[in-house]
Amino acid sequence: MKKTIISSAVMSVALLLSGYAQAQAIEAVYGIKYDNSSAAEAAISELFQDDSVRGSKVTLYAHDFGVPGNATHTVVADYDNYAAREKLDMALVGSHGWSKYELATQGSESVSADLAIVVKDFGKARHEAGYLVAFVMQVRDPGAYVNALGKLNDAVGNPGVLRLVALRSGPADITHAVLVGATDFAAANAYLDKLFASDAYAAFNAEVGDNRTMLNVGMYRRVGQWGY
Repeated sequence: MKKTIISSAVMSVALLLSGYAQAQAIEAVYGIKYDNSSAAEAAISELFQDDSVRGSKVTLYAHDFGVPGNATHTVVADYDNYAAREKLDMALVGSHGWSKYELATQGSESVSADLAIVVKDFGKARHEAGYLVAFVMQVRDPGAYVNALGKLNDAVGNPGVLRLVALRSGPADITHAVLVGATDFAAANAYLDKLFASDAYAAFNAEVGDNRTMLNVGMYRRVGQWGY
């Protein structure tokens, strides 16, 4: 992974919308092409033995279905706020642990780096799911979409994780993503079968049809998590 991917400064942004501030308020999302999942997991595990990463929270996902681009894995780092990201980044880059990580992953390739703001959690935190489905979209009225998603969750529930994030970087047509997470592939897709067949989802689609444009659906298998 290129050092600049981790050490680049977070873009200048306004404060979080009032009422949305919470633990794990932002996500730094990195698309990486690793040789294999085991090598990536081992390298991150070794990195987390260094005191420089104390306080960091990272999840590693292997790409399963529908993920565009050349990356094979996604690394997501959670932060409580913008200042925490900068502080942890400064401690990490240049550390002995980071040098060992770079050496262990010298065959890897950094593909993308994006910033996401956690808007709402209707279930557990994202990292708790063993399998994740990400619905990437353009939303024109975020407040109305949050309300509609809340009503859908009240009617049908979720398989463990239901998170809405707002994208602060990347292609301009992508504004939000809904993350649906469950214990494994079977549980996640069984929930989606139930969801898509429900009257509540039909009502949800009717309500948000003019408000959102679906752009991609990707599926991710959690390989490991550190610092939680």
